[in-house]
Amino acid sequence: MFEVLIKISATLLPVFVFLTMFNVGLTQQVSDILYYFRDRKFALLMLVANFVFAPLLMWAILYFFPTDPYLSTGLAIFSLCAGAPFLIKLTQEADHELALGASTMIKLILGTVVIVPLVLPRLISEIEIDGFKIAWTLIKQLILPIILGLLVAKFLPKITGAMQPWVAKIGNWVLYLVIFSTLAGYFPELKGIWGEGAILIGIVFVLGAFGIGYFMGGLTGEDNLQDVGALGTAQRNTAASMIIAAENFANNPEVLVIITIANTIGIAMLLMIAKMLSKDNKIKVIYPDRKMGHQKT
Repeated sequence: MFEVLIKISATLLPVFVFLTMFNVGLTQQVSDILYYFRDRKFALLMLVANFVFAPLLMWAILYFFPTDPYLSTGLAIFSLCAGAPFLIKLTQEADHELALGASTMIKLILGTVVIVPLVLPRLISEIEIDGFKIAWTLIKQLILPIILGLLVAKFLPKITGAMQPWVAKIGNWVLYLVIFSTLAGYFPELKGIWGEGAILIGIVFVLGAFGIGYFMGGLTGEDNLQDVGALGTAQRNTAASMIIAAENFANNPEVLVIITIANTIGIAMLLMIAKMLSKDNKIKVIYPDRKMGHQKT
């Protein structure tokens, strides 16, 4: 039964990613996404938060609270990979503009593609990383569905209007199935590593990374950048992490398991946090000279 649940989770995860990214394309305009790329200060703050302070936080936690070496390896990989597609969902739940979440996600994906192949082999000597493979996988899973959605919205607006609400709803349903099937499927492994402290380390890291992103985003003076920066730093790029783990530690499944569990627990925690953030949020405009309304989600 557990193997079936794991297969269901593995099958549904790319479906959720596709629907989420496709929905971004259906509800946004290219100009909106590109506009947020112009905020260089926010981009720099996010790169530092995600690729300097977040990995340093994990290093400090593992230094003072060591755990099984392979679990530590999985957590280290998890801490360095940024740019998760789930940031789009978190941005939506926090009641901020999807274009901001999409542009932040793309910046962090590009950072992961460039930085991780350079840094990770120096941190973990037995790792070999195919940077091109990671780049193509992330582009294929995250960027191309957005482009497809943008094209459909531009050339088939009537179909888009009927399709988009269902794409969003089905994406939500698939998300809940992914969370349930992942936690249930890996329940035996979860019990096996519970006493190692690695799960608690993952939880502490996610909360700490949220604090790092919240502080760094707050340096911009904009509440929406602070919120999205916090969520984007806390939610790591599991797709990239899993590629690295599967290619380098196939004989040590605990590396992949701790990445999966840390990500799933992080999703559940950040969904609740995003809901809390939404209580005093409206879709805010970063730049006062732009008039942008609440996007359909």
